[in-house]
Amino acid sequence: MFKFFITLFLINFNLQAQDYFRSGGKGTTGADFLNLNINPRVIAMGGAQTAVVDDASAIYSNPAGLIEIPQFSIMLSRTEYVADINYQFISYAQRLSYDSVIGASVFMTDIGSIEHTDIDQNILGKFSPEDRVITLSYAKGITEFSDRETDVSMGVNYKYINSKIYHSAKTSAFDLGIRAYKFAYIPYKLSFLVQDLGGTLKYDKESSALPLKFKIGGAIYPFPSLMFATDIVWPRNDTFYLNLGSELALKISEDTSFMIRGGIDTQKSRNDVGGFAFGFGLNLKFLTIDYSFAGMKDLGNTSNISISFDFPSKRPVFERKEKSIYSHIPVTEAK
Repeated sequence: MFKFFITLFLINFNLQAQDYFRSGGKGTTGADFLNLNINPRVIAMGGAQTAVVDDASAIYSNPAGLIEIPQFSIMLSRTEYVADINYQFISYAQRLSYDSVIGASVFMTDIGSIEHTDIDQNILGKFSPEDRVITLSYAKGITEFSDRETDVSMGVNYKYINSKIYHSAKTSAFDLGIRAYKFAYIPYKLSFLVQDLGGTLKYDKESSALPLKFKIGGAIYPFPSLMFATDIVWPRNDTFYLNLGSELALKISEDTSFMIRGGIDTQKSRNDVGGFAFGFGLNLKFLTIDYSFAGMKDLGNTSNISISFDFPSKRPVFERKEKSIYSHIPVTEAK
């Protein structure tokens, strides 16, 4: 099944990549809700995520990161966005074996009611725009590219997208992510992600392409408690930009840590709609609570909160004694 999805993805990728580069990498896109960040950890770190996220929400950030979960992981988040817009996200990931994980998620936006008027501004009624994205994920460790100091994982998403403004539209899309782990004296991760590769949304007469993105990311851990991360993003509808972030973990007890985060999204900064963000997190063994705050200047402020549950208790991959992404399996069996 994994090979089937990869083959399907590569065929789609080849067709859309040709169109992407023929157009010079720029074009008009719709479905801007697919560009929203759902994880407060990510938002607080300026959007840097492809080499960072290691719980069930990796479905949204980079499905290759699902390989880092313990037996299973659940994540729920809610964001209070600008202009009375809010959105919710829930995800679940389950380990199938030492080198494979499946997952699913639902993303929902709520814009509230909008008056429907005619050309003379007569009120004809109200309508409620909303978006839904259902995602199925599969991640696998690639043992052929792993050795005693390096691990590699790959993940793929299938997305069903349903969007409603006044008319409705639906389509499908794929994501493909790769993440490499280097268990060095100063450990680091590298990642690559192709996101929202798929069809178009047609509400009535006009069609709009999905916001295809290419991302290269990295995260480095100069100390066990300190992490710096970055993503370089090439979107279909804009020039490239950077997401930069950092995280400091303060250990309170054996099972409790407090995280402080900060970052900048250079796309928002360039467009003069903020860009700086900060947040914090509390890890209580099985339970993690994260919060972020980001200002968007005249548009207002946004806040996001999430709760995630991991069982057994999640241990960061670079803190594992076995020095491997393959959870709870001896190195000799995993590699």
